[in-house]
Amino acid sequence: MLVLLGGQPAAGKTRAQHAILAEHAADDLVEITGDDLREYHPEFRRLSLRAPFEMPAATAPVSGGLVKLALDHALSHRYSVLLEGTFRAPAMVTGTATRFAEAGYRVEVVAVATPAPVSRLSAEMRSLGDGPNEPGRWTPPEAHETALAGSAGVLSALEALPHIARVRVFSREAQLFDNQRDAAGEWEKEPVAAHTLRHEQQRPLPPGTAAQWLKDYSAVYTRAKRRPGYLGTQTAPTYARLQDDAAQMLRILSGRAMAPEFLLHEHQRRQLNLEHRLPPGTFPPRPPRNLGQPTTGERHGVDRRGPSLGR
Repeated sequence: MLVLLGGQPAAGKTRAQHAILAEHAADDLVEITGDDLREYHPEFRRLSLRAPFEMPAATAPVSGGLVKLALDHALSHRYSVLLEGTFRAPAMVTGTATRFAEAGYRVEVVAVATPAPVSRLSAEMRSLGDGPNEPGRWTPPEAHETALAGSAGVLSALEALPHIARVRVFSREAQLFDNQRDAAGEWEKEPVAAHTLRHEQQRPLPPGTAAQWLKDYSAVYTRAKRRPGYLGTQTAPTYARLQDDAAQMLRILSGRAMAPEFLLHEHQRRQLNLEHRLPPGTFPPRPPRNLGQPTTGERHGVDRRGPSLGR
């Protein structure tokens, strides 16, 4: 058996991995995860501690090469495999599925669907690590965004393959979709796994979750500020998007009792601080303003720095 597990970085695939292993205990699945194999690069520890922004590109040839060797070894010895990835490269993912199916393997697919702001913030938490002696694993912003944009397309391509026996979509909390092929090789349900994945990735957070997201983001930003040289060119795209995400959370909370004024003020202070710390051009310029006229955003309770919470 081959189980392909995918989703954007920090989507929560580890949780799904544990569930899959428990469900398929009798199949004795061998776990292959490219990120876990980076540590076999001889400079991994040094890069993680002293050059974290260089680590992903420097270790990619090693991790990619080891994944290929591991898959070759599994095929030659008929091992069952749980292969975890980000579903960024359609040809690679569908090619692996086809290769194993043609070798007589049953192939199943599991996608993890997580709202973009949640995985984006989780990736940044992971990048910061647990302390100076416990390095994080930096995720380049483009790695998250490319997988986020492309994963539904990869899942759609997998759904279209006749040798995929089962497709499931999980959120971090529950199974959202499950489809299997019948004896005639047809899907039992309409093949909407890709739609389910994209819908969950784009789903607005409920107010309680949005409030917790803002709290977590505040803690993450405090840690990032304290790390010398961390906020700069490499991390600018992430924090520009996180600021957009924060504005979205504030809009969700606007007018609710759980949206105290200090959240807006904190967001505005953070925006000004980031504009000072990050390279010019990270954020679009503020438009010139006629002091006698409110902006379009202000008329709707939102300006470039965030919504006005009940003002």
